[in-house]
Amino acid sequence: MRTSDEQKRDTKNVLLRAVNIALTAILALLLCFVLLKLFFITWVTVDQSSMYPTYEDGERVFVNRNGGVARGEVVVFYDADVSVPRLSSAFGLFAGDAKLLIKRVVAKEGDEIWLEELGGGEYALRIGCADTGEVIGEEYFDAEGAPVTLAPITLSPDTAGVLYATTRLDPYVVGEGCIFVMGDNRGGSVDSRAFGDVPLSRVIGTAMN
Repeated sequence: MRTSDEQKRDTKNVLLRAVNIALTAILALLLCFVLLKLFFITWVTVDQSSMYPTYEDGERVFVNRNGGVARGEVVVFYDADVSVPRLSSAFGLFAGDAKLLIKRVVAKEGDEIWLEELGGGEYALRIGCADTGEVIGEEYFDAEGAPVTLAPITLSPDTAGVLYATTRLDPYVVGEGCIFVMGDNRGGSVDSRAFGDVPLSRVIGTAMN
């Protein structure tokens, strides 16, 4: 017959095993969460109006960390170099004064960009694709497949440098390892028209929603 002490030891062992299983499960979940945010999917909150109406101020955007960056996709990136961008963007660490921005990719490395006059003070953006040699305009779609409508570009004294470091209608060539980005809210976006190319090393991923 089992003694009282043996029963107590058995009960204690059962409790210890239960605690160990629970702690192991919690640690496994935490590890999965960290790996998910670092290498697969993270999320950011939009705190700007430059992508309106595609994304509104305060909206949460899920970001795919895998895969390349294509023309027309919306990307999230840092506005300055960050030593560990994955860790910084996942958990807000070591970013310093760098901020996350969200914009649409209008051109990639080697592409030429210029403006085509439409009349009435409005212009359309044209892209000479480096990989295909074709000239395209802007035709974008949201996550549901609906077309994204963009207002034509208008020029004023405030937007004279509409294509960074060029005159208004001269072609601009996107640099090596870079992308050229613009906000869908063309009249209210500070983007590559002002700060130039964005190195791919600063991009943390593409918007999923």
